Amino acid sequence: MRLQTAARRLVSFSAFGVAAAVAVSTLWVVWQSSSRIGGEGHRKWVIVLGDRVEHDGAPSPYLRSRLDTALAVIRDGRAEHVLVSGNARSTKGDEVAAMHEYLVERGVVPSLIADDRFGVNTYNTCSRARTVFGVDHAIVVTQDFHLRRAVALCQAQGIDAIGVQAPADVRPYLTVRNWVRELVLSRPKAMLEGTMNPGPKTLER
Repeated sequence: MRLQTAARRLVSFSAFGVAAAVAVSTLWVVWQSSSRIGGEGHRKWVIVLGDRVEHDGAPSPYLRSRLDTALAVIRDGRAEHVLVSGNARSTKGDEVAAMHEYLVERGVVPSLIADDRFGVNTYNTCSRARTVFGVDHAIVVTQDFHLRRAVALCQAQGIDAIGVQAPADVRPYLTVRNWVRELVLSRPKAMLEGTMNPGPKTLER
């Protein structure tokens, strides 16, 4: 009986800990990205976060949607330079090369594209955008489940960021999976990264 009681308590404490982490990290993400999703305005840079590529090297549907959204931002005159950031050494292919080629094929001048081949996760993308590429104002493009976290991490790294949502035409179970992973794993991790490793102070426009 004692073992069963202890096990129940352990499960209860674990569930409470997960719920608390989800709640606190979501509040942090929402606070950092408040009034910055779907905002209008001009930025010098648009940041495209990487995703997997297909076996033939072409961008996956998620990544293609992000790139098409970035192209719309550029064509609307809201940004001039593009930072494509992803994992260039992924076992599934070179995300950065695929993004660069996709944009060039659609008319973006190569000299206006900066390649971050070491943006292996969202925190690295935002941190390197600020410290390596000197980005201090940017439009961040990704899907809805990812967008607030990406903007929050860029804000924490000293980038005055606004988010533009890329469409996500996927099956319902993928939407549920993405949101569960985002809330339970990615947001708590992002809050730790953003609070323990802050970048330079965000520049105000």
